[in-house]
Amino acid sequence: MIFINILFPFLFITAARANGDSEYCDINKKSCENEVQVNYGKKQIFYDVNPPEGFNLRRDVYMRFAIMLAEAQKQGKDNWELVLPPWYNLYHWKSQKFPPKPWAKFFELDALKSFAPVVELQEVFRKTKKKVLEIDTLFILENYEDAFENGVFEEKWEIVGECNHKGKFWGYKNVTVKEVLCVKFQGKISKLWELIALHPHNTKIMFGHGEIPLHDNYGTKVYWDCRKSMKFNKDLNQIAKNYIVQYLNCDSELCNNYLSVHWRRQDFARSRGNDVPTIAGTVTQIHNYLKKRPHIKKIFISTDASMSELNTLEKDLTTHGYEIHFFLPRVTIIDDYGDGGIAIIDQIICSHAAYFIGTHDSTFTFRIQEEREILGFKSSTTFNRLCPDTGPCEKPSKWTIVN
Repeated sequence: MIFINILFPFLFITAARANGDSEYCDINKKSCENEVQVNYGKKQIFYDVNPPEGFNLRRDVYMRFAIMLAEAQKQGKDNWELVLPPWYNLYHWKSQKFPPKPWAKFFELDALKSFAPVVELQEVFRKTKKKVLEIDTLFILENYEDAFENGVFEEKWEIVGECNHKGKFWGYKNVTVKEVLCVKFQGKISKLWELIALHPHNTKIMFGHGEIPLHDNYGTKVYWDCRKSMKFNKDLNQIAKNYIVQYLNCDSELCNNYLSVHWRRQDFARSRGNDVPTIAGTVTQIHNYLKKRPHIKKIFISTDASMSELNTLEKDLTTHGYEIHFFLPRVTIIDDYGDGGIAIIDQIICSHAAYFIGTHDSTFTFRIQEEREILGFKSSTTFNRLCPDTGPCEKPSKWTIVN
């Protein structure tokens, strides 16, 4: 068995006091007091996701694990809880580097716990009261080279053997792992219980590349029950709703006086040119859409476009008589919530619009569509997309809510 000490350059000392954080094992201290391990009766599953994956894909990965734990709990396996991986230096978060942020910074923790047995990592540190958090086994999941060998997708896994782990545990220094195993994995996430069963005495198990296992219940009532439990932080909700009232003149849940657009640029414009329009094409499509809805004159744009692209888009839409809005956060909001919080505010504003137009194959768009389904908008107002200037334009898949 390999014992690997994982040392990292950063240690998150405290999080927002509003979320109930406390100090532990400050990297600047020469030693940590009270190194007694506390066992409070729960076994724990940790997970992480491929570093380049964005905020909204990670939300979907969370749902897979949360449903896995919730379903196991229904079957009497109630001695496990899911440890929520802190949000740390995501690839698309450009404004500045932040220390790890707990889930409570973005979501209502009580709502998450109402669906599945989940716990913040900071809570685990507090209850461990030890210099180092020790994970028993880390399974690093890998894809099979050919998912459809012999033309058939088969659920299976295979332990490749012991391997090294060079990843980061969300920027924390005080984490170790006893054993690291590489596993080829293919199938639904509930199949991970078979790996867990290999180590019946382990109390802390982690899965790397948690995006590889598939949903057991995608699109079902269980899926939507989990999705509805992912309520945004109340403060972020209030910021978004204040903006909607002040700038978009709507004070109801289902607004009827503005259009929202998720206009994905940057990597999509570079690598998916056949799926996204030019600036001129975007203007034409929005104008053509609203010509059929003449009562709509306000447009809210959520985008990762450059400032020059934004200026061009705004100028061209304004010439058609539209009033264009973007959410421009105050410095205090950036400092408090970072890029993740700003993205959520954008999504909330888009979710309440009379009509929504998204970007093809974007998880950011998918999450807005889900929010609108939960709010009760007609699907015809939600599942719309920006098309390339020329060529075919595949209609968005309609994953409608199941109550």
